Amino acid sequence: MNWKYIIPAILVFAACESTEKNVTAKAELADETLLSVVNPIEGTDAAPRNFEVSASKAQTIDLGNGGSIEFPDNAFVDQKGKPVKGKVDVQWQEFHSLGDIMLSGIPMKYDSAGVQFDLVSGGMFTINASQKGKPVEIAPSKKVNVNVASIQDTPCYNFYEMDEKSGKWDYETTKLGAPIKSETAEVKETETPDLLDVNLKTKDFPELAKLDIVGWEVKRPLKSGEKNVLQLQSTKLRLVKTDSLGLTLEAKTNVKQTLRYPVAPYTMDQAMLASKKNRKEMTEGFAETRKHAAEMLAGRVVRSIEIDNFGTFNWDIVCTRKNPKKLIANFNLPKNTDPKLVSLFLLSPDENAIVAYNPGGDNNFSFDPNMKNCLIAILPGNKVASLSNEGFNHARTLKNGQLCEFTLKDTGIKLKSAKDIMNHMSALL
Repeated sequence: MNWKYIIPAILVFAACESTEKNVTAKAELADETLLSVVNPIEGTDAAPRNFEVSASKAQTIDLGNGGSIEFPDNAFVDQKGKPVKGKVDVQWQEFHSLGDIMLSGIPMKYDSAGVQFDLVSGGMFTINASQKGKPVEIAPSKKVNVNVASIQDTPCYNFYEMDEKSGKWDYETTKLGAPIKSETAEVKETETPDLLDVNLKTKDFPELAKLDIVGWEVKRPLKSGEKNVLQLQSTKLRLVKTDSLGLTLEAKTNVKQTLRYPVAPYTMDQAMLASKKNRKEMTEGFAETRKHAAEMLAGRVVRSIEIDNFGTFNWDIVCTRKNPKKLIANFNLPKNTDPKLVSLFLLSPDENAIVAYNPGGDNNFSFDPNMKNCLIAILPGNKVASLSNEGFNHARTLKNGQLCEFTLKDTGIKLKSAKDIMNHMSALL
């Protein structure tokens, strides 16, 4: 993935003074008629992550990318307001890249004083909880602390909660983010997965009972000397289970240091099948996993907030353009395409902005002619049509208020993931 197109150019904002009052003061810079509410793109791999937590004990979910969710004790009640006991299932999804946002179907418009603004996301998330398939809520007087690892390092962002019935965002507060200080974000793609020849007690893990385990595969590269430390007799090892990492090797060293590593059992069957060809395929598979992990661990700033109800939330700033080009846009789609079944987006990676448009009619269309832009349309069957940054050259020559025909061509691509969007966007720019 080409990260330079995810991270926007640094915009000038007045630190934490970018509050609701400032948003209203800049109303004249916004377009009033751009569409915002879109449907989620179905048939892709965008799905929530699921965690299990205790309803009675305080517990923290480690999201593995510098972020976390902190639940207090007795945090949940059912729909009748009665305290919940036992285990609770938490559904979590976060959105950072333009591809994430496109698949989410979450509106990226903010209405203030009757004027709509494009939003630049510093990290959106949806969080819900249930027990045995029935929704639960956060208990009265309790709050959940959500720490989102943002890839946008502009310090100050506003926090919004979405009204899921109307799709409108409600402004809550403005806060600074805290820089992430973690070595876990550094993942080297050239390293191969490590196998540890250690004995771990598995009696508390019935799913492992029938496996002939000959070793343990560490799911991230070990730094120099770590493997030796793990195999020292003075290092105490045990197998534990965590909410975010699954099976984890916990190591306590003789210098009273505790280390944790995500692991998977390596069985005799795996060892016998590990021919050179299979080992090569396994290594390639781990390389892809590490690459994805590196992308997920790219958080630069942690943005923390306490919430007292579940739903959809956003760290955002308003996208303001110094010299916007405002046109009347008509979008020409591939032949025999029903525009009612199409989701159409303007992506401006330099601004980290994404705007949904109506593909079936004339639109008040705004873009920055000095920035890189592209149009991506999701057709029925998740087929993709698009217009490159070069295709905006004619629009750049027009005067404000003129009609512009934007012709999108079928790419032959079938969308499966946010990564597909980001890769195609990079090609268009």
